[in-house]
Amino acid sequence: MNNQLNLHDLESNIESMKKSLINSFSNSYFCKDYKNLIENKKLVFIDDEESIPIQNWGLHSEKYTNVKFHRIEPIGVEKLIFGIDSSCIKIAEVEDGGLYAVKGAICISFKGKPIAHLKIGPLLFYINEEVLSNLRFDHNISKLILFNDDYAKKFLRVNIERYIQYWITKLVSGSIILVDGSLKSSVFENDFYNISKIIENSVLNRNSIVGISKSSKIKILKYMSYPLIKSSISSYVEINSIIRSLISKSHGEHLLVKLSSNEYSNILRADVVSFDNDLNNTLGTLLYNELISKGYPSSLYLSHHVSIFSNTELASIKSFIKSNYCVKEIAHENARASVLGTAWR
Repeated sequence: MNNQLNLHDLESNIESMKKSLINSFSNSYFCKDYKNLIENKKLVFIDDEESIPIQNWGLHSEKYTNVKFHRIEPIGVEKLIFGIDSSCIKIAEVEDGGLYAVKGAICISFKGKPIAHLKIGPLLFYINEEVLSNLRFDHNISKLILFNDDYAKKFLRVNIERYIQYWITKLVSGSIILVDGSLKSSVFENDFYNISKIIENSVLNRNSIVGISKSSKIKILKYMSYPLIKSSISSYVEINSIIRSLISKSHGEHLLVKLSSNEYSNILRADVVSFDNDLNNTLGTLLYNELISKGYPSSLYLSHHVSIFSNTELASIKSFIKSNYCVKEIAHENARASVLGTAWR
């Protein structure tokens, strides 16, 4: 009987506590005025991914309605376009480190269509404390790479991409090299082929290099994109003052670009280093020689898909490791899948 009474009292107390918490939080500063705060305002529902509204964003966008944008006219100069991308996956957890596979890709476009692609890898990399100590990174950077898989994969991707970019800019001339992401120095890059040396190679060999980002965490760029969204022509807006005030060690001219004349084409952030300092010439030549799909260069689109790992490749790599190295595979369990079920992976 006492147990029953105690259980009843406990349930009553929990219910009372729940109501108290809900009432306190609902009446708090964070929640009490939300209806008045958002009423009649425009919003975009998000799914943890960056996006740009395709209509007027409202209060903040309107102030940028008259921002000057520059038309991009295709320029009929024949140049090769090189799109470079990479991917990295973790193959195995090792008792003192991790085993990773990385793959790079180069896709080439000319006169408005893709013509060839090259694949580098898959290459296996073993990362542990000894390997990182030999690379002479800052101690804190080494710890990040060693203890965080996401940083380890970023470290490998940055370095294979920089390596490819370095040699492409050194071996070709009079071309346009497209890079996935911004032209920004990284703490993970190697001094022998860092972004500064890549840009130096580009200028010496009369190449232009363009870094293209599909999204940005800088919120004001969403508002500034509105004039481009309304535009029915390929065009760009300069954002140098914003990027240089917020991001250190960035290179080139910073732009928001619309590479397609489609009204609701994607708006991209672009960092451009032109060997002749002529932005319009570089972008116009890019449009003439590149196939643009949904506002995005096809050479970067294809290099992404060439570089990603298939399930067959992953199985082959695992089989290769088991067949060629004296390793002991131990059983493991995915705690998340075990607790929540495979549907929640």
